[in-house]
Amino acid sequence: MTVNTVGIMSPGDMGSGVGGVLKQNGFRVITALDGRSDDSRTRATEQGIDDVGSLDELVKSSDLILSILVPSEALSFAQDVAESLVRTDSQAAVADCNAVSPATGIKISEIISAAGGKFIDAGIIGGSPRSGATPRFYASGEHAHILGELDGKGIEVPVMDGPIGRASALKMVYAALSKGAAALYASTLMTAKSLDIYGDLIQELEQSQAGTLKAMGSVNSISTKAFRWIGEMEEIAATFGDAGTSSHTHKGAAETFQTIADSSIGHERVGTVDESRTLEESIAAMLVKGDLG
Repeated sequence: MTVNTVGIMSPGDMGSGVGGVLKQNGFRVITALDGRSDDSRTRATEQGIDDVGSLDELVKSSDLILSILVPSEALSFAQDVAESLVRTDSQAAVADCNAVSPATGIKISEIISAAGGKFIDAGIIGGSPRSGATPRFYASGEHAHILGELDGKGIEVPVMDGPIGRASALKMVYAALSKGAAALYASTLMTAKSLDIYGDLIQELEQSQAGTLKAMGSVNSISTKAFRWIGEMEEIAATFGDAGTSSHTHKGAAETFQTIADSSIGHERVGTVDESRTLEESIAAMLVKGDLG
């Protein structure tokens, strides 16, 4: 199978960035923006991604569809794609690139395969090309080689041996460490601020754990990502539970990200964060409940 047209849902920070570099490397890149936000339309336009309107049009026009969504939307989108595959008599390849557990990935594979699609289990590690990064799309399963056609085209695609679930498993354990650490940093600083020992903690870290303190600086912009990471932590917790290890750590991480998402700065997104704000000011803002009105 030769990939000429790549469909991307949806053109968020990662999806639009990936679409942009694939476009630059000679692929036709499309999306379906019926009912999507103005921000999605703006990002798609900026990256040269063509809007074909409906999901049916995207499915019948794509050789390969990349599902890049928040984890909570992965299953419902797979069902929508499956119904469209049947309606349009398409046999497109569908790569689930979402941060979901291997068990969720297997459910999605069953949905897509039953509708005649070619399913690819994928996991993204790395930042968006919008920020200059080259993300790695790990791929596994029988049809992983199809996603492999995009390797070196603005993204890297390591194809893993073995069945569906291996790529999503790698994504889960990697994010358990990287984003789990971010949750620990945030909750530690928030607790210190609440107990009025923030300055004392920072002073001690400067003396004994300067490297950790530097890493904690990433918490300053975590408000832009917390809403997406809640579901990811829940999927990681499920992965750990299925593997026979404790799920409690990442259930707690999900709670931390929920608190940040519900805070006075939880509405911030990439491009709208106040970059002049200090880390301590960010932590203080995370402890203030946002306006629900």
